Parts: sequence; structure tokens; C-alpha cells
Amino acid sequence: MTDHEATLEPALTAYTGYLLFRAFTRADGCGVAAMPTGRHPRDLAILTALVERGPVSQARLSELLKINRTIMVKLVDGLEEEGLVRRERDPADRRRYALAPTADGEAARAAMHRAASGGEAALTAGLTAAEHRRLNELLRPLVPDLSGALPDSITNRTGFLIARSHVALRERAARALRSLGIEPRHFGTLTALAGAEPCSQQRLAARLGVSGPAIVQTVDELHMAGLIVRDRNPVDRREHVLRLTAPGHAHLAQARDTLDGLQREVAGLLGASGAEELNALLTKVITPVTERRDFPVTATGTSRPDSHR
Repeated sequence: MTDHEATLEPALTAYTGYLLFRAFTRADGCGVAAMPTGRHPRDLAILTALVERGPVSQARLSELLKINRTIMVKLVDGLEEEGLVRRERDPADRRRYALAPTADGEAARAAMHRAASGGEAALTAGLTAAEHRRLNELLRPLVPDLSGALPDSITNRTGFLIARSHVALRERAARALRSLGIEPRHFGTLTALAGAEPCSQQRLAARLGVSGPAIVQTVDELHMAGLIVRDRNPVDRREHVLRLTAPGHAHLAQARDTLDGLQREVAGLLGASGAEELNALLTKVITPVTERRDFPVTATGTSRPDSHR
């Protein structure tokens, strides 16, 4: 993990949605790194659902795993070409096909399942066993639709719970911000820029923990919407610096009020102390142990960063 990937934007750390996004990025990296060559955690999720729940239609599998249907078609086609899944008539509807694992698919799933344990260990290396259990407990209320829908061997994994919680809060935030014409990533960028303007695009990317190319589209969209301006850096004319416009500040204020409301909903689900505890645990997941100070301990026994006191 690079320095900018480990850095958290202070103005965003009170938002569980932001911390889930950062934790999801790390969880995805740990999961992919742990998989056998050529495999992805999504392959494990698909095969596990098929092995433990029997034949499932492709549409239902897409719904259960929250994978875009177009992407699911490509994933399943690839697994079928490798001989890991097969299509058979759906016993509930003979007009449709269901997916089932082959013997090779079951063997591949077992190998990936073993490997995934290493990814989970890397992801949660900064947590005690009690904190690891508590993190899972706090994530589950954010994704109540998972209850009984998928095998425990999937839903008990912290990486999967983080991913699904991230998707759930991102979708809620996107709906809440739609009337303002911006998305959650725009809010994050405006927030970080407000605390650092005038700011170069490169420095802004570092504050948000993303690569320079990853932020280009967001900055372009905000510029075209009239929410930020680009000026030449008087010190280095080859570089642009970014500032919020008056409409940008107004949009940011409205968006902050909107997402503060969403954060209150999270606190309503978990309790104020539970939401704070979840944020502290996610911060520990995101931040490498070697770069993190010792956090003070709450009354519940969970350590937390000073910024959440």
C-alpha cells in the first residue's frame, strides 16, 4: 500500500460511506492478491453459491451477488468455457436454464476458498479477534437483505460484508444526491478540495487516496458543471490549480446536509456509539499497522482514532 492509499481525508472520516469505500478498495486488493493465478474473488462467490445452494438461474445469481447482469454473463461464460460450471434445465421452470458447478468447479472453489482465508487475514491483520468479530456484527445491519440469501461461507467473510455494505450505502447516497446533479465521488472531491484550495490535481488525488488518472474524469465533470475552476499555478505555469466556485461551495453545503442525514440513518441502525465504533474499526482496516498510531480504547474495548472522540 502506497502512502497516498493509506492517507484518509480528515473532512470525510466521519462518513461511514467514505470509510467503506476506502475499506472496499483495500479488501478488493487483498482478495485479488490471495487468489490463485487467473482467479478473482467473484469466481469464488459464484461457485460457492452454486455449490452450496444448488442450481441457480443466472439472473437470480446476479441479483444475489449484486453483480451487473452484463458482467455476470461474461463471468459465467468464462467459467463455462473453463469447464467449471454447466447449464441445465431449471427444475422450477423447464423453459429456463440454471447453473450448476462441475466436479472441476467444485475443486476450483475449494482451492479458492482456502486461498481466500489468506486475503481475509491480510485485510484484518490490524484487528484483534474480538474487533474482527465486532466489525462483522456492525456491518450486518447495513445489509439486512443478506440474511439467509447466501451461504454463511460467503456472508461471514469481512471482505464480502464490506463490499456489500459499500454498495448499499453508495446506492443510498447516489439517490440522495441525485437532485443536486452530483454523485458521491463528486461530494468527496469537493470536500477534499474545500480543505486544500488552491490545490493541484495531483495533490487532490493524494488527499482522496486515488491515482492521478482516476480523478481526471471527476475533475472534468465538476469543471464542466461550473463547480470548480482551473487556474495556472503562478509558481509553475505548467501546472493547474483547482478552486471551488461560488456554486461549488453552495452545492457542497447542500450535499453535506444531505449526507449528514444519511449518516444519522446509519447511527439510527447501529446507535451513535455503534456507528462511531464501526468507523474506528474501518479506519484500522484501511490504515496499515506500521503507519498507524496506537488508538485510545473506548468503553466497549474497541480502539478508535482521535478524530472520532
